[in-house]
Amino acid sequence: MKKLADTITQNLIQEVKQGVLISLDFILSKYEKNDIFAYVLYIDDYCQYLGWAANTISHYETLKQSLPTEEHAFIKWYYSEFSIGTGEGPDEIDKPFNQDIQKILDEVQNLIDDENFEIIQANVYDSIIEGFKLAIYETNKDNIENITFYVSLADSDNAEIMENYSAEKLNSAEKFLLFKNRYS
Repeated sequence: MKKLADTITQNLIQEVKQGVLISLDFILSKYEKNDIFAYVLYIDDYCQYLGWAANTISHYETLKQSLPTEEHAFIKWYYSEFSIGTGEGPDEIDKPFNQDIQKILDEVQNLIDDENFEIIQANVYDSIIEGFKLAIYETNKDNIENITFYVSLADSDNAEIMENYSAEKLNSAEKFLLFKNRYS
């Protein structure tokens, strides 16, 4: 089975890092730092696109007033219900995702076949997490101390597995344990 070429994985890592830095900086400039509690990258099972989203306490508090109690935990952590994300900011904020990263993911699609799909999928996921981790490392820790970072899989039965796996890699042990028990 063939894995992704090192040049593709390194390019993906660097572009994800840049995309996270740009979008996270935009979020931090738009919202009070204590209001932001989650930032997520989301990708589909077939590695065809990558997006970003962030949630705030104020948005969550407003949204949960209109939903039954049993849905509160779900919407707090479900990126499609988040305060802001891909397509909701200026085009330059989404450019790394819609153009630069997308170009790499399009290249990856040309390499996938039935025999190497799972290996390439794992390489893409690991590269995204690595680029994400590098961006977090470069960000001012005082500005992000309340934010939980993770990767989700769009419309996938494996979303919670990926969220927990990535949250463990991207956050402190304490933050990860809180996140892991988010639906309890």
